[in-house]
Amino acid sequence: MILVTHAHKIFNGKSIFGTGNKFEKAGCIILDDAHACIDAIRESFMVTINKKKYSELYADLFNLFEEDLNEQGEGTVLDIINGNDFESILPIPYWSWIDKKTEVLKLLSEYVKESFLAFSWSLFRDNLDKCQAFVGSNGIEIMPMSISVDIFGTFSKAGNRILMSATTQDDIFFVKTLSFSAESVKNPLLTEGQKWSGEKMILLPSLINDSFKREKMVDFFSERSYKFGVVALVPTWKKQKDYGNCILADSETIFSEISDLKKGLFGKVLVLANRYDGIDLPDAACRILILDSLPFFTNMNDLYEEQCRTNNRLVQKKIAQKIEQGLGRSVRGEKDYSCILILGADIVKFMRNSSTKELFSEQTQKQVEIGLQLAKWSKEEVEESRIEDVVELINQCLKRDDGWKEYYKDEMDKISGIVIEDDMFHVIISEKKAEVLYYKGRYDEAIQTLEKLINEIKLDKNDKGWYFQLMGRYKYAISKVEATKYQNKAFALNPQLLKPKEGISYTKMKDINSSRVSSIKKWFENFSTYEDIVLDVNDCLESLSFELEPEKFEKSLENIGKLLGFESQRPDKLIRKGPDNLWCIKSNSYILWECKNNVKAERKVIHKHEVGQMNNHCAWFENEYGSVQVLRIMVIPTKNLAHDADFAYDVKIIRKNGLNNLKKNISNYIKEFKDYDFRNLADEVINDALLYHKLDEDNLINLVLKTGKKKKINIVFER
Repeated sequence: MILVTHAHKIFNGKSIFGTGNKFEKAGCIILDDAHACIDAIRESFMVTINKKKYSELYADLFNLFEEDLNEQGEGTVLDIINGNDFESILPIPYWSWIDKKTEVLKLLSEYVKESFLAFSWSLFRDNLDKCQAFVGSNGIEIMPMSISVDIFGTFSKAGNRILMSATTQDDIFFVKTLSFSAESVKNPLLTEGQKWSGEKMILLPSLINDSFKREKMVDFFSERSYKFGVVALVPTWKKQKDYGNCILADSETIFSEISDLKKGLFGKVLVLANRYDGIDLPDAACRILILDSLPFFTNMNDLYEEQCRTNNRLVQKKIAQKIEQGLGRSVRGEKDYSCILILGADIVKFMRNSSTKELFSEQTQKQVEIGLQLAKWSKEEVEESRIEDVVELINQCLKRDDGWKEYYKDEMDKISGIVIEDDMFHVIISEKKAEVLYYKGRYDEAIQTLEKLINEIKLDKNDKGWYFQLMGRYKYAISKVEATKYQNKAFALNPQLLKPKEGISYTKMKDINSSRVSSIKKWFENFSTYEDIVLDVNDCLESLSFELEPEKFEKSLENIGKLLGFESQRPDKLIRKGPDNLWCIKSNSYILWECKNNVKAERKVIHKHEVGQMNNHCAWFENEYGSVQVLRIMVIPTKNLAHDADFAYDVKIIRKNGLNNLKKNISNYIKEFKDYDFRNLADEVINDALLYHKLDEDNLINLVLKTGKKKKINIVFER
């Protein structure tokens, strides 16, 4: 007998196939589109408490942990309460969660018949202390520390288990979530002699001409109608709204819109938010695919891990696989073809940076190289590329140009096969082993496993901190004192992690000992090529925009400070107090930044609580640094104060135009070094570039002319 069903039918706490020792036996299980199945399995263990629908439960849990959350970040708590930032999340400290698990169980037990809890309750109710929880403006998420399919015997004990995917050749995550052996993942079954399938022309317009930025290309393709399917994949609903007069699909209309494309009903661009798998767009249903911006993690657990482990290879691998899933939407067969446009500085940087491009399959890497070579040849024929030249390249694919097809086949036939990163397997096997030991109550052995991993693999400070935090959690069941020691180590290495229970002290920025030029030279040393520099700066500048995630904005502002040769830090992240950003531009001279970039553009006034927050942060700075020169800046789209709000300090405002001018100056400054050996720059070359683009200290400060006044505040960095 053969049964075809969807993953959610098997993987849930009320599965009709049974759980634990009572389950239906199966001779063979095949998971098609294995990526999507892994996501479905993880979701089956997750509890999401929607704030609007279950407001009473949300409020009860929030109140239970409010004091603990305030210790982790008072400003973030205010943003969550006020709904100012829907991307901000806070983890509930594991020590608070464990200590209050009985109260949490009592609250949750009253909702066990509700759909959000009914299908997952039995999977974690007896191990609530081994779960982690996150709080955001829209809801609260709870998820076990370890997810295992062993409880679903129909799958885990099947005679044969086969995973199918059109886009994955090296998926180490099958080891952790599906309990597959590393050897089976390293040696997948492949079609003999087939190195690649389908035809993809992948183009990165911003690398053809740096004026072909995301906004320009989105506007260009949005304005037109088409006689074939054109689909854009974006990570968030907010990005979707940038597509003017296009078809913006939602959960209710997505399948009917895709059905129309398959029927040949074409016209405007169809824009899909966060749908990188489970969508088939064969043949004319999608001849042009726009992959717009870096994919966005949708659950709070992944978001938190990404924030804490930005450069971790496993986190980056998840992102790379999400991109590859997106790339596979429009080419669904051996003879299918499509042109794929990559828009957004963040995704372009990720796909082309020398440290992350190797995370993609060799097939994808080769397709990107082919597109870059086409662009290079195109640029050689004209003085400056136009959008029409990009259209001409696209038409080589769409009009089935013989030269293009032959070149593509010849190049794709050169690829060799799968490249395995053994270190990533070692890491994920060790993490899995530690989790299993933790769930069995063998806490010291779990800690020893992670200690061994730290000693055997070269890790950066953020990753070491991450593992020390896990050790602290494991140790908490045995010794709270020892657990605190681990957490102190974790936070010292990685301030994005949980702030220790007894608090921490702030380390002031030191006065600049070396020259600013020396600091800029050290910044250049972080890069292998000039292309990597441009990719990094473009990503920073694009993230330095209004209505984008505050975390990206503030991180970019910190990086811009370092790019300019300043001491740059984020006190709010380091100690959960103080301003979002702080620059030391020279001895006893600082710029204090308070970022409200997520405020909607149509907002008329700066609210009282925002002014109060700025006043508090200015007072914090005065207390820490004393009487020194400081330029206090608030980044916000409006220049007017609410009638009941007053700044207690001299505060300047940067709005959209001012921010754009600053970004433009920085972009032009970086271009000055294109034809130089950036590792051996003369001091005068750097100084001249800073001065010419008004980025020297005096110009930065002199651009601020007057103090802020009620209802009218001066704008800085505007000509």
